[in-house]
Amino acid sequence: MEKHINNLLSKFVNESITPDERTMLKNSVSELSDQELKQAMSDVWEQYEAKTTSTVPFEQIARKLSIKPQSPVRRTLLFIAKVAAAIAIPLLIGIQIHLYITNDKLNKFIGQQLAIQVESGEKAAITLPDGTKVYLNAATSLSYPSDFGLNQRDIYLTGEAYLEVAKDTEKPFHVHTDEVEIEVLGTKFNVSSYPDQGEVETTLIEGSVKLTTKNNSPHSVIMKPNQKVIYSKKNHQLSSLQTTGHFETAWTRGELVFRSAKFSDIIEKLKKRYGADIQISGDKYNTDLFTGSFKEEYIHGVLKLLQMHYQFTYTEKNGKILIKMK
Repeated sequence: MEKHINNLLSKFVNESITPDERTMLKNSVSELSDQELKQAMSDVWEQYEAKTTSTVPFEQIARKLSIKPQSPVRRTLLFIAKVAAAIAIPLLIGIQIHLYITNDKLNKFIGQQLAIQVESGEKAAITLPDGTKVYLNAATSLSYPSDFGLNQRDIYLTGEAYLEVAKDTEKPFHVHTDEVEIEVLGTKFNVSSYPDQGEVETTLIEGSVKLTTKNNSPHSVIMKPNQKVIYSKKNHQLSSLQTTGHFETAWTRGELVFRSAKFSDIIEKLKKRYGADIQISGDKYNTDLFTGSFKEEYIHGVLKLLQMHYQFTYTEKNGKILIKMK
């Protein structure tokens, strides 16, 4: 089994893997324990370290793993890339992993910046060096410095993530988005901060967090379990409500849940969830609000169920789904 997976991983890195082998690799990886996964990746990297000479630059290997340097890559970074690969190999299939040498936005950190980009239609789960588990929703990016966990625990998020933060009273965990900053010691919570949404939503499931806005008049709030805090990008105000968290974390269970949602908002969520190109003609901003939930593997199943509520037809052409409102 181990030899078989190593062979598939080698083919993946060499870009010689077939579609069937790619599917086999994805299924095989999902069955491995974290330790087995790290060992398999370690073996593959050892092979590349042995093969790498002055005529085979590390840049070439980095490109094969979608590890993209912002400036010339030094061989001393091989260890960092190796660790990143060991942590995030399940993300290598359909997800980009970037290794940044410098980052102006994060220039207070020395060394390198690791970033993970989850494409539309994908989801991912990673474990950070401190043991924190992060579940990433579609169309989400997360980055953190290579020295994460040594003196600080800061991550930068765009999109949506559910976090189970490992406790460390000496090193608070910080989540940075464009609009708010969240400080925790050890807790479980969900953050939704997509650029195309007018609000940033933070839902606390367990523990305690401190949320601080980043506008000209910063405001902080200490959240309690089963509390949801919403930050409006338009008026820069915070609002709060009680919740069980079931609705906000439905995506981690593979569910699509809507509460009084406009048709246009449903379609935007489907685009992210399935990575679909959807175009609408007719009354795009239907005022008929929808409440319901789906757990469908394929988008066509969701669309057929939505047709029971909304009046529309749809066709698929050249990879695009065309919806026509009646």
